[in-house]
Amino acid sequence: MPQTAQQTVRVGLEQGLHMVPCAKIVRTAERFSCEIHIQKADRSADAKTMLDLLTLSAENGSVLVLEARGAEADEAVKALARLFESNFDDPASGSRPGAGSDR
Repeated sequence: MPQTAQQTVRVGLEQGLHMVPCAKIVRTAERFSCEIHIQKADRSADAKTMLDLLTLSAENGSVLVLEARGAEADEAVKALARLFESNFDDPASGSRPGAGSDR
């Protein structure tokens, strides 16, 4: 049975998931051999495909589910969750998820 992992995260970037954070997601996801998807409501995106991620239209405050299946699934989900927890190292958003949403 393949290894699976899942974690819920919240988008804390004032501009939502745009090109720069999506590129960081793709770079991080490509380090792992497992399948990784990010789900927003009824939409699912391949975390290794920029266009898929952009079609999620994930705005600030959106709740997403990170899902991975296969070898390194747990490590992959943890690595991606760290990106969200750090707001993708975006200085404009502060250091915690949701920062900047009250501007």
